[in-house]
Amino acid sequence: MSVGLGIRPELFEHVAREKPEFGFLEAHSENYFGESISRAKLLELREHYDISLHGVGLSLGRADDLNSSHLNQLQALVAEVQPKFVSEHLAWSAYAHRHIPDLLPLPLSEQSLAVMCEHIDQMQEALGLRILIENPSNYLLFDRLQIPETEFLNLLAARTGCGLLVDVNNIYVSSTNLERNPMDYLQALNSQFIFQYHLAGFTPVERGGETVLVDTHNHTVYPEVWELFNQALSLHGARDTLIEWDSDFPEFAVLENECRKAQEHISAAIELDKPSELTKSIQISDQRKSNKDNLNEFQDDFLNQLISGEENFPHAIDNHSHRIWVYQNNTRGALLEYLQEVFPAVQGVVGEEYFKLMVDRFVTNSPPQWGNIHLYGGLFASVIEELEGLRTLPYLADLIDLEWAMHQSYFASLGTPLIVGEYSQEELLSASVLLNESVTMVESVYPLEEIYRQSLPGFVGKVAIDLAQSSDSVLVYKQGYRVQRTLLDEGSSLFLRVLKNSENLLQAIEGASGSIGAESVSKSLVLVFELGLLTEI
Repeated sequence: MSVGLGIRPELFEHVAREKPEFGFLEAHSENYFGESISRAKLLELREHYDISLHGVGLSLGRADDLNSSHLNQLQALVAEVQPKFVSEHLAWSAYAHRHIPDLLPLPLSEQSLAVMCEHIDQMQEALGLRILIENPSNYLLFDRLQIPETEFLNLLAARTGCGLLVDVNNIYVSSTNLERNPMDYLQALNSQFIFQYHLAGFTPVERGGETVLVDTHNHTVYPEVWELFNQALSLHGARDTLIEWDSDFPEFAVLENECRKAQEHISAAIELDKPSELTKSIQISDQRKSNKDNLNEFQDDFLNQLISGEENFPHAIDNHSHRIWVYQNNTRGALLEYLQEVFPAVQGVVGEEYFKLMVDRFVTNSPPQWGNIHLYGGLFASVIEELEGLRTLPYLADLIDLEWAMHQSYFASLGTPLIVGEYSQEELLSASVLLNESVTMVESVYPLEEIYRQSLPGFVGKVAIDLAQSSDSVLVYKQGYRVQRTLLDEGSSLFLRVLKNSENLLQAIEGASGSIGAESVSKSLVLVFELGLLTEI
């Protein structure tokens, strides 16, 4: 049985260079949708390590239909990576065109069981393989007559053929928060369904006179969790085990040491030749069948309250209703961190605190709609009209457009590039061509390139921008897997606008020649070919 590490972009360089001895690496699936450099690096690591894909955005517990586009992208990624495992969560995050970047709690009713089974079947059929379902971290309780979580998981596996990913840290976090015995939880799981373990660190958070353990994945595994892991090994036998660490990364030696400790625990455990099969939890009692909660209404209410920030969720039991704050904090924190990465220059202009206000207003007015978080942010400029202080920054909308164009370009497909040498001149002029998906031209009456450059966090020197200095047309495009920017002159800007609306190069040349002249057209064509902006149709 092998021990692996959760791979994140921050760790790529070290792992690729040093090739530490891990049994496998596990990646969050949604971070590798699209033709990004992250995907390319993951595939490079695939040459040296088994890869597992751990999904966080498909939302198997949603009361409506799965997002078919998300599932198709996952299917393509699985086909390319050929992963060791594919896993998802006993959770939901989306309903009715709203999608929250957090794993939200599912009321464990018969309706929820039917929904989860249907969606697991759909996912497994699409991918052509068995998936694993992970137990969540819980911070509040709903109806006490719900199906116990362990029984729910056993039923999922029995009815769909999926496996279980047992997160030992989550068991400890949930049991502590809900005042349950973690050993009771472990003992109720069916060994034959378990294929993998997860280990991670949590963070104790004090609020309102109580302490809640939050599953943060930014700490070493606590001693109590190591002991619970020993109990899991004793009860169910050894399985492939992963160390998760998602933020606040320590020295790499700390991560390696956590993996070594996990291997030592596994080696010291007595492996069971035939793991016990617990079959006592295969039928739902009549009392639990009476749970008729409307899952659609529940999820709509939860999302409304999550986005609005209102306290005391009415569907939770009385002494847990206030704990919706955990999910509210997780959601706002994840979206703030993501948008800070997408719009670093915008934050540089307005300052960190005002940027947080922008994000808060944006999330309230326009919550995410997709499980792939990288599709979120295209309407960020809408907050300019919402916040009076931003109206004094006339270039801000253009800066948002530029940073969003760069973000989109990073994940865009380059298609089949047009290779000039493979065509005769006549064929080249008449061939149907398109600018590839990574290409965007952002035009501004302000010196946009200098505004962007001098607003980034790493800028060194005195900020000195004359807004009347220039009008910029910034070409954003991708070469290989790297996003590039080029300032265009007036002729090249016009030519690219014409080319975008032309059926072929000859039509673009004829359409632009009268405005910018043959010399400028020739120069623009050279630029288009040198930068590899065209793709074949």
